[in-house]
Amino acid sequence: MFYTKKRFRSKYVNVKEPRMKQEKFETILDIAKKMFARYGLRKTSMDELARMARVAKATIYNYFGSKDKVYMEVLRRESDEVVEKLSSSVAGKSSPKDKLMTFARAKFHYMRRAVNLLNLDREGRGKSLPAAEEIRNQFFEREVDIIRSILKEGVEEGVFHLKDVLLTARAIGHALRGFEVNWLVQENEEQIDHYLDELMNILFYGLMSEKISLTKV
Repeated sequence: MFYTKKRFRSKYVNVKEPRMKQEKFETILDIAKKMFARYGLRKTSMDELARMARVAKATIYNYFGSKDKVYMEVLRRESDEVVEKLSSSVAGKSSPKDKLMTFARAKFHYMRRAVNLLNLDREGRGKSLPAAEEIRNQFFEREVDIIRSILKEGVEEGVFHLKDVLLTARAIGHALRGFEVNWLVQENEEQIDHYLDELMNILFYGLMSEKISLTKV
């Protein structure tokens, strides 16, 4: 079963204060998403965010508590959106092989738009907030869960032959994540699709022209 988005109140909003109008709440997050993507967390000014969102700075603090928590909410929403779209894309395919290929293509397509998540990988480990890295790690685990479900289905149908489904799912997840920054920054979608075709060919059919025991090499 693939991930489905749950509706729940954001943990970053201060629920002790009166709820701001939903429209204003969404406007703040939409502006913040664009500003964080362009300037990063440290260079984004709360004064400028308040000005662009046309609210008092105190209003943002009342409902989020800090700039860091606005950022966390932006990251959480980006990750939710990508996972939901990945799940929907995969659900539309019938065979495990098509699902896995669709997942890989959709991942790069939607990650291109998830600039704030992508920027976390550009910065590297230890350079971002621990809470931000935790959101990124959770996002990765949710991706792995989708891949694991596809592989499990393939094994059950006799399409894939794997000894350890979870280990393979994590290996594929790490491989795709490793290509994210370079491919999305340096390549267009057509070239990425070509790379993915080659990667999936290796994954599905292997490198060797005939089967041999690797333990004897």
